[in-house]
Amino acid sequence: MTADHHDEPVNHRTRVGQQRRERTRQKIVAAALRVFARMGTDAPMIEDFIAEAGISRGTFYNHFSATSELLQATIEWLSADIIESIESELSAQPSPLLRLTVGLRFWLGKAEQDLAWAAFVARPEFIKELQFEPVRRDLLEGRQSGQFSFPSERVAFDMLAGTLILAMRSYVQGQVPAGYTTDIIRITLQGLGASPASIELALAQPMPVMRRPPMSLPPA
Repeated sequence: MTADHHDEPVNHRTRVGQQRRERTRQKIVAAALRVFARMGTDAPMIEDFIAEAGISRGTFYNHFSATSELLQATIEWLSADIIESIESELSAQPSPLLRLTVGLRFWLGKAEQDLAWAAFVARPEFIKELQFEPVRRDLLEGRQSGQFSFPSERVAFDMLAGTLILAMRSYVQGQVPAGYTTDIIRITLQGLGASPASIELALAQPMPVMRRPPMSLPPA
């Protein structure tokens, strides 16, 4: 009992230190997100992140060794944020087609409303790194159930990712005609081999309310 008593303050200090370190890391990543959104991915220097986060150079290097490592952490953070927001609303959807339809409506709705976010995400290197496991799951389950028909997961995913990139760029450039979002989702589902009737039924379903809105980025 005496040993446990002496260990408790040490363990508490360790937990507090870990929590403080994690808060500092998140502060740096949040600052990096603003810097990347404002300057792009190639222009920023370490000094830009230090100034944005209000930290010392030593603190920066305690968490990241290079801007490329920070960029990767930023992508992972942004990915986890949007996927968590969308996934939390999809559990009630009874089929892969409905889950994918709702997910696309949430994703493109976010892009249309948050152009800084769309501009940041609409780069091939970001789309490639985003955590799309739930999408891959729905694609495979949809093909197994006969709701989708496509040659391979790679073909389906590349078509989907490419469409998202171009759609987000269209929002950013202001080149969006009336009904664009619904039409993009419709043509995407057609490309995945869903039947016209099932697509219209999925699009007609009421949208759930996103209870956990994803983070927004400041305008560039």
